[in-house]
This record gives sequence, structure tokens and C-alpha cells, in this order.
Amino acid sequence: MARTLLDRVEQPLTGQGFASADPRGPDLAGIDTVLLDQLPESVAVCAPDAVCLYVNPAMERAFGRPRADVLGCVLWELFPDTLVGSVQERFRRVLETGVSEEFECHFVVRERWFVKRLFRGHGRIYVFSREITAEKKQEATLRGLYDETRRAQRHAAFLAQASAVLASSLEQDQILERMAHLAIPTLADGCAVDVPGPDGQVRRVAVAHVRQSMVERTHAFHARYPIRMDDAAGIGRVLRDGVTEFTPEVSPELLEQALAHDAERLQATRELSVRSYISVPLISRGRVLGALSLVNTESARRYTQADVRLAEDLARRAAASLDNGRLYTEAQDAIRARDTFLSVASHELNTPLTSLTLNVQALRRDLEPRATGGSPPEALATKVHAVQRQLSRLSSLVRELLDVSRITAGRLRLEREDLDLAALAREMVPRFSEDLARAGCELRLDAPGPVTGHWDRLRLEQVLQNLLSNAIKYGRGRPIDVRVGADGERAWLSVRDEGVGIDPQGQTRLFQRFERLASERHYGGLGLGLWIVKQIVDALEGRIRVESAPGQGSTFTVELPRQQAA
Repeated sequence: MARTLLDRVEQPLTGQGFASADPRGPDLAGIDTVLLDQLPESVAVCAPDAVCLYVNPAMERAFGRPRADVLGCVLWELFPDTLVGSVQERFRRVLETGVSEEFECHFVVRERWFVKRLFRGHGRIYVFSREITAEKKQEATLRGLYDETRRAQRHAAFLAQASAVLASSLEQDQILERMAHLAIPTLADGCAVDVPGPDGQVRRVAVAHVRQSMVERTHAFHARYPIRMDDAAGIGRVLRDGVTEFTPEVSPELLEQALAHDAERLQATRELSVRSYISVPLISRGRVLGALSLVNTESARRYTQADVRLAEDLARRAAASLDNGRLYTEAQDAIRARDTFLSVASHELNTPLTSLTLNVQALRRDLEPRATGGSPPEALATKVHAVQRQLSRLSSLVRELLDVSRITAGRLRLEREDLDLAALAREMVPRFSEDLARAGCELRLDAPGPVTGHWDRLRLEQVLQNLLSNAIKYGRGRPIDVRVGADGERAWLSVRDEGVGIDPQGQTRLFQRFERLASERHYGGLGLGLWIVKQIVDALEGRIRVESAPGQGSTFTVELPRQQAA
């Protein structure tokens, strides 16, 4: 309707509808100001030299300037500098050709849009303005909603593809490698995945880039400048604190500020050409499993918060996939451990049972009334002693199995009492004289005592028994040293052998349940002794550590608080 009104005004102005003379003066001759004053659109009438001869009240209201300030001004003085050239050119064309022109202009400072229409009539230029700010904002809103919908659809499609790719494997490194390549080039020009190691080091498990040469350059950079868990910023902080880092633009000034103290690293970082950067943590069950880092180096795109949300969604899916893989691996390991344990347990239980059966049969024969000749008392005593030894072995195995059940169910009970650890060691060592003799080991005890504390006697006997049995088993033919000592707050018990020793990798698994670092063919046991020892020591609020090296023996040290914590 507004355009129709403009046409109704324009037609008489460009035709012969007005008299050539006007009593209001020669400058306004032919202009029906009464009509123009009623228009809702802004109107300005300009002379051929672009000087404003008339403006209507709507223009005063639209621009907040009284007409007295506008009359006599050149038309383009009312426009921002960015629009002056365009208005001048259009004004000139309309003046010379008489062909009207319509165009949009944007007043950036006030954030307003107008449709301008210029036409010639009676030797003057008429400028009609209609504000379309509301329409423009609505259009921008609709366009934003459309773009957001399209982006959400693309993101959903990408995440669906990512879920399928991540679910295609249960092996951790393979999952992360596939994720890194999946992100290229949809999300980034380059992608890397880093995971924290048990030793506090950071391991880069996957890296991908649209250019292979950048992959090699990235590897070289991180070999020279490794990621550290204690880094104040970057991937180390993401892995340590589980927070997202986002830099929408990595400017030269930002790099210089961060690396001004290291010119060589600054230059190496510049060669990576990182322009925009996101690093998000892979978190599952409250644990940081790794960090996914996305960078743009080739393209002109810059990351936004929408990209951050997408990266975090991808990271959550990857973390869930990693967690599933971990649970699957743990389940498989548990099944293998169970099968191994059942095999070892059956062997360990069968060995003393077989010996016990043979000895009991021999005793029965010797004690039968019809026996033609009896064995001498010494032989009978030997057989009885063998029976006792096998019964003790069976009792120990059964006790270990019961302890596993109690500890797993959280029912390990402690009966604390005042106890002298040195006296306990002196009392128990003689019980191993026969085992030491069979193994050819000399035991040296250093327990001057007294070393008193508030502990569970039976459980500490079990700790010392397992540690000594372990030392005898793996240190055959060599001396064993047992030491007991204390200071004002803590007591310690150490057992050292000079046997086969344990490599660093084995030491990380040493106190796990059913863990056997040596073949059951050469060394007996259920793989429970050291695990039970650690559970008892933990329950007594102490700690156990091992010092060992292959071929150099092992030293197990138990430290216990002398008083129970309040």
C-alpha cells in the first residue's frame, strides 16, 4: 500500500499536474506541500545542485532533525560517508536521464535500513524514503533461524556418522585414530588426540591433516616440545582439569605475547599456521580419558561457540565409545584371569590333596593289624609330618580363597590390639625353618624392637607369612633379610630377597588380584598373596611399596601408622 501511495504522488509530480508558478515562491513552484506534509514517508525536494528546498514532517521525525537545519543542506550531507558516492552517482543519473531509481541503504551507526526512491519532476529531484528496519530485522532473524536449522541438520548428520564410526571398534587407539580422520575436513583442517599416561606423560595417539606434510611437521613439533600435564594452558590443562579451551583467532600478537621468551618455539609455532583452535576433553565417569584438538590452518573459517558445542558432542560420543572399549577389555581380562585362576587353583589344591591321599594310605597300611611288618616310628613320624604340612598348605589355600570373598564383599574385619611387631617377627621366623632349608635360603632377621602399635595380630601374621613365602619362592638358594623398625609415628617391616627381581612393567601389576608375573609351572600359588597383603595394609591405613630390578632381587616394605587415625 505504501508503494501505491508513492506512485500516486510521483505521477502528478512528474507530469503536468502543478502550475508552473506558485505564490509561495519560485523555489517551491509546482510543489503541493500540503499533500507531501501528509505522507507517512520521509520526503525531500532538492534543486539540481542537490540543495534541499523542502523536507516534510515525517523526515523530521525519522532523522530527529528540524527542517530548518536540513533546508539549504546538500542532500548527501545527510548520508554517512560510506553512502555519499553512491547517492551522488544516482542523483546525477536521475537528473540527467529522468529515469527514477530505487535502492536500499543501511545506516550502520543507528542500525536502520531505508528504501530510497529518486525521481525528477519540474526540474527538481524528489527523494522519498521508507524505513524497512523492522522488515530487515525480521528477515535477518528468519535467515538466522534457517542457517541455524541447516547447521543443526549438518551437525546431527555428522554426529550420526561419527557414532557409527566410533562403534565399529572396541580398541582404544583404533577408535581415536578413526575419530581424528573423521573430523577432517568437515570440522577442521587438522585434528589430534592425546591421552594421559600412567607415568604422568602425555601420549599422542592420533593426528590427521588435510596435508600430509603438516602431519609430519606436527609430529616433529611435539617431539621437540612435548605436552606436559602441568602446562598452564593448552592440551596439558585440558587433560589435567577437564576443561575446554577455545581460541577463535590465533593472531600473531597473541603468539608473540605467549612465546616472547622463546624465539625458536615462537618460530616453530608460526610454521604450524594455526588460525583457530578448539581443544575439548574426553570425559567418562568423571575421568579424563583424553583431549580432542581441532585446528584450522588452510581455510579462512573461524570457530564459533556452535563449533565448540559440536566438538564437545563428538568428544562425549568418543569418550563413551572408549569407556565401552575399556569395559569390554576389562571384562575379557577378567574372564581370562578367572579361567587362569580356576586352572591354577585346581592344580594348587590337587597337589597337596594327592600327596595327602598317598600319605594317609601309607599310614593306614602301616597301622593295619594284619600288617606283616610295621614301619619304624621314625618313618611314621615323617609321614605324619608330611600330612600336617599338606593340611597346612590346604588350609592356607582355602584361607586365601575365603579372604578374596571377604575383601570383595567389603567384610574384611580387623581385631586391633596392642602389639609388638618386632616380637611378632621373631616369633614367626622359626616357623619357616623347614621351608628355608628346602629352598636353601638363609634368613637374617634384624628386629631389635620393641616396635609397638595398635594392629590386628592375625592379619599382620598373614602379611609377614605371604611376604616371606614370596621371598622364599623367588629367591631360592640366596639370603633373605627381614628388618623391623620404627620412628615416632610409623613402623615398618621390610623383606628383601636376592632372586629373579621384577621389571618396571610388572611392578605396576604386582598387587592386582590373580596376577602372576612368573609361570605357574615353575612357581606355585594362586596369584592372591600380594593382593591380600595390600588389602590388609590398606585396611590398617598403611602402605606397601616395592623396589626391584630384573636379576637384582626385590624389597617389599610395609609402613604402618603406630596409632589408629581418629
